[in-house]
Amino acid sequence: MATPHQHGRTQYFIEGEGLASSDMTSPRLKQLFAHHLAAAAAPVPAVNAKRAFRFCRMFPDLAKFQPDDSSLIALGQALNDPFVAGAGDSDLPAGFTYLGQFVDHDITFDRTDGIPDGSLEPKDIEQGRSPALELDSVYGRGPKHSPELYEADGVRLRIGTTTGRALFGVTKSFPNDLPRHPESDPAHPKQAIIGDPRNDENLIVAQTHLAFLKFHNAVVARLTASAAKPDNLFAEARKTVVQHYQSIVLHDFVPRLVDLEVWRDVLTNGRKFFFPKGAPSGSRLGMPVEFSVAAYRMGHSLVRNAYQWNSVFSSDGRAGFVPRLNLFFEFSQVSGDLGGFPTLPSDWIVDWRRMFDFSEQPGGGRHPQLNFARQIDTKLANDLQLLPEFATAEQEHLKSLAVRNLLRGRLIGLPTGQDVAARLGVPSLTPAEVASGPHAAVILASGFDTQTPLWFYILKEAELRQGGMRLGTVGSRLLCETFHGLIEGSDYSILKEADWEPSLPAHRGDHFTMNDLLIFVNDLNPLGNGH
Repeated sequence: MATPHQHGRTQYFIEGEGLASSDMTSPRLKQLFAHHLAAAAAPVPAVNAKRAFRFCRMFPDLAKFQPDDSSLIALGQALNDPFVAGAGDSDLPAGFTYLGQFVDHDITFDRTDGIPDGSLEPKDIEQGRSPALELDSVYGRGPKHSPELYEADGVRLRIGTTTGRALFGVTKSFPNDLPRHPESDPAHPKQAIIGDPRNDENLIVAQTHLAFLKFHNAVVARLTASAAKPDNLFAEARKTVVQHYQSIVLHDFVPRLVDLEVWRDVLTNGRKFFFPKGAPSGSRLGMPVEFSVAAYRMGHSLVRNAYQWNSVFSSDGRAGFVPRLNLFFEFSQVSGDLGGFPTLPSDWIVDWRRMFDFSEQPGGGRHPQLNFARQIDTKLANDLQLLPEFATAEQEHLKSLAVRNLLRGRLIGLPTGQDVAARLGVPSLTPAEVASGPHAAVILASGFDTQTPLWFYILKEAELRQGGMRLGTVGSRLLCETFHGLIEGSDYSILKEADWEPSLPAHRGDHFTMNDLLIFVNDLNPLGNGH
């Protein structure tokens, strides 16, 4: 069993690193997560115990697939996506890749101590926060118990300031960074003061978190200016933000990723497999590992090797280059050092028009440098095969995020893709289909053509049945049912309010979108086009 300071390694193995978590071998990361976990473990009001939950299985009676690690490592190391500009893009705006990571961090935070040498049961994985979509990654434990996240009024969330520099002419500072401890703080230098430190592990998810901080503050300003100002301004603002966020996830994010027939079936007829009649009396919703360790890991396939970022860092920008993925880890605090600056350099502020498609809005237009996510397929960006946290020879294979995912599935004892397809009552991929493509030799050598790791199966199903543009039937069912259940389990659930509609400006009357949020915040391109 691991010692307590290795808690983050357990988190990495089991759940919740989103796109690429850092291992706890880094002294800075040990310090960061030790501080965060100490705060999480401190005595808290009964509400935390009430919201506590554990992981669960959606299909507890299916056999656990336990292949040998060497075959999983060989398969994971084969999942490379060559860096070819434009090739393999989907029609999904790339901002949704990192919205997906932000959502992942909202619903997962593993506090399990240690990591076993063999298998691990979901009941043994203790979750430290609510699985419901309630933005506790943003709000922490609220103004009373997480005052460091809030302004002195106990209502508005704190915002950080960027650092101007002369290098590319962006010398001004902007209110466009996460709030941070000062560089001189010996215990937490530059650490983001946010509800979940993982949201500062790469710049794109950090800027997404910032957008939600600003969204809350904009909602507070709107409610304050209204004729009927609520008595409990914070509570009303949080409910408004969370419900509009749930609408984004259920009606904007998920349907872009899944088979729309499955999505409509779940919305119309409810869930068939994930607590189909709601959580049993006296129990709470758990997080199904088939979702968290397999289906939702499809997001790793969406990651690009490089992004057109803003008017400085783009193909025609002042810096003269399109930044590779590794730079977005450098300009964060968890994985990098903010480029050596005390806060984010001003020239690294996002231009959201390059990450989301505003031609979807009435009168809007598509930026000519809009980034699209990669297809959902059996290839991962090369930079995700070369994550730098593992330097020792025995850990060399763990530089590959694909290897990590496959080993995690074995550790938790996931069923095969074929078994899940049979349980869902849908046709499974044939052995020839699973073994098609450049990974055939590895797959056949390990017998994975007939017994396929669930994560790889879901990627292959999307690749073959949906041309990489959406998940196939198995992946879609796991994704739709889980998100539907986690939203229904929220204290603020839009599914529990008959005919819920947005109260904030939305280009469609029945649901709210990520574009609507960014337009409401009114901070699409802080740098403008003059830099």
